[in-house]
Amino acid sequence: MSQPGHDSIEFAAEQHVARFGQRHWRILIVDDEPDVHQATSFALKDEIILDRPLEFLHAYNADEALQILSREPDIAVVLLDVVMQGNEDGLVVARAIRQQLNLNEVRIVLRTGHPGYAPEYRVIRDFGINDYKTKSELTQIRLQTTLTTAIRSYQQLKAINASRRGLEMIVEASSTLFERRSPESFASGALIQLAALLGLAPGGIICMRHPVSPTRRGKSEWRIASAAGEMQHLTGQALSDLDDTVVVNAVEHALRSGSSLYTDRFVVLYLNRMRDQEAAVYLPTQQPLGDEDRQLLEVFCANLAIGLENVALFRQLQELAYIDPLTHLPNRTQFVSQLDRILKQPVGNELVLMLDVAHFSQINDALGHLIGDQLLQSIAQRLRPFIAPTVTLARVGVDVFGLVGPLPDMRLDALFESFERPFAVASHQLRIQVVSAAAHLVDTEPTGIGCLKDVTIALNQAKHAEDGKLMWYSPAMSRASRQRLDLLHDLESAIRQSQLTVHYQPQIDLSSGAIVGVEALARWPQLDGSFIAPDRFIPLAEQSGLIIELGTWLFDNVCQQLLAWREAGFDTLRVAINVSMVQFNHEGLIDLLADTLERYALPTSLIEVEITESVAMTHPEDVIGKIARLKGLGVSVAIDDFGTGFSSLAYLQKLGADRLKIDRAFIREMGLGDNPYSIAEMVINLGHKLGIKVIAEGVESPAQATLLRSLGCDEAQGYLFAKPAPPAPLTHWFLETGLRLAV
Repeated sequence: MSQPGHDSIEFAAEQHVARFGQRHWRILIVDDEPDVHQATSFALKDEIILDRPLEFLHAYNADEALQILSREPDIAVVLLDVVMQGNEDGLVVARAIRQQLNLNEVRIVLRTGHPGYAPEYRVIRDFGINDYKTKSELTQIRLQTTLTTAIRSYQQLKAINASRRGLEMIVEASSTLFERRSPESFASGALIQLAALLGLAPGGIICMRHPVSPTRRGKSEWRIASAAGEMQHLTGQALSDLDDTVVVNAVEHALRSGSSLYTDRFVVLYLNRMRDQEAAVYLPTQQPLGDEDRQLLEVFCANLAIGLENVALFRQLQELAYIDPLTHLPNRTQFVSQLDRILKQPVGNELVLMLDVAHFSQINDALGHLIGDQLLQSIAQRLRPFIAPTVTLARVGVDVFGLVGPLPDMRLDALFESFERPFAVASHQLRIQVVSAAAHLVDTEPTGIGCLKDVTIALNQAKHAEDGKLMWYSPAMSRASRQRLDLLHDLESAIRQSQLTVHYQPQIDLSSGAIVGVEALARWPQLDGSFIAPDRFIPLAEQSGLIIELGTWLFDNVCQQLLAWREAGFDTLRVAINVSMVQFNHEGLIDLLADTLERYALPTSLIEVEITESVAMTHPEDVIGKIARLKGLGVSVAIDDFGTGFSSLAYLQKLGADRLKIDRAFIREMGLGDNPYSIAEMVINLGHKLGIKVIAEGVESPAQATLLRSLGCDEAQGYLFAKPAPPAPLTHWFLETGLRLAV
């Protein structure tokens, strides 16, 4: 099969000769008698058949005939003698024409003076002969009739085969063109294939609408997407700027009428596309086209229109994949690709910057998403003047913009100053702040996605900083982030494999010295005997959601230990369990407590839930309701770290807590300064006035215990009495020291 490209052009060149350049019917006379040649030529001299004169070629034996047939194109009819040097030379030539030379269009008229050597039925059936005549019956009239019939048959076969090969070319050309993804590339290929189809030298132009950027005003205009031949220099020009008024008028006529235009010197092909995206092809032909060529062009133009539609669709898909539809800026994907391109080159002073719109979700909640979208568009519009051609501005998140480029071209001061003016959005004047982070590309990972990840780490830290300054990324941030991720993975594994343990710290009644309970504290032991500090893994568990799984494990472990202590005779020992905000807000907390206590058949009064003051004062009405449900279950509630926040006394009274726990920071300050008792004394007095017991944590010296006792504090825990310890040594300590439990 011929390949599109050069082969197509060569075939088309042959077609051009057949259609435009060849004006004779070529007749090959094959006979070993010169008189037959002369008689035939004389009989048909000046004969016009189907509007064309005849041209005669002569061969006197089989070898000459085959040589002529192999080198001469467009022979319409072969007048072939059967008996020449050999009795069946003519049949040998006939077989070679069909089987060796594969000339299936040429018509073969067999002439013989010896009919017995070649029976008519057999030769027509076996040798592809189209007509069989004896020389005696080929009078001038019969010869004219025979040739007219043969030439008409040849002409029809040529037309059919030309159409078939033209359609094959269209299929091959369409397949090649459909692989092209840009309008310019498609247009260039279409001009080449159109010229090849008609057997013309490449030339002409293709005009398409040139879209205007959404950020600019004005209508789209007609531009030359591709040009070839003598018009090649016109590529990219506006159609209206062409000096050739004939071409301009012809193209505009086709576009206005929505139809193709055929003239004696050129054609203009109208390509109808969806969404009002037409195209027009101006093709110089220098002579009129026949019906056959027009039909092929109509078929090819239908394919071209589909191909152009596919190109437009591909461009739209590219825009969806790489352009943010709201701001018309590059999106995250394209920004990462740009980072990849920069990082593949030697990195110099390039900088990547990220800007996060602070409290954007609150703007959406208060004013609606439409105002939020308009605000983002206004931000993009205001940033554009500060962006040099060497800098890429993109929208990389919902409310996050990214920039990358050489540091000298970034104009950071002017960029940040642009946010000092309010943004006019609808009827609102919105003053916004941005949280920003930046990194030198030499400091980041050498991939686009890795670089963006590094700057995002710095941006997240900037959100928690209070100074509002630009946060610069350092490789240490990534190391800390990876360590945090590794720690989180190890914690998840440790929880599921029960590698954590629970230590308990006794809580003492200050007036009697009796043990009133213990506080359960999760511990994470390591293979070397050390422990990972709770202030490292507990916040990590809260942030990741693992705190729910950790809390479930802790409740179960505590209940097992309570059951063991009850069997050892410590029936009234109460266990306080710290519950984080994430756990307390979880809907399954109360059901988990109830189910676990029921499974171990334990009194609910043995469990005390500790929540921090910050948890208690977050959505107080909801907290009051949940505490009421806990107390209805029989579980007591303590407010931990009391005094570190700003509690409302009215809500504190409504909470219905059983204990207030004085933060260790206030215990540590006791005995220092002019008024050493102020905070601790205030909490103790407040608790007693509200009918709530008060417990102090972090008691480490007898002096602190004496002061607390004098202030009327009910309970205490700390190193003075006992450090947190595993259940076994703690139980042994209970028994060895003879400490009694409060009843």
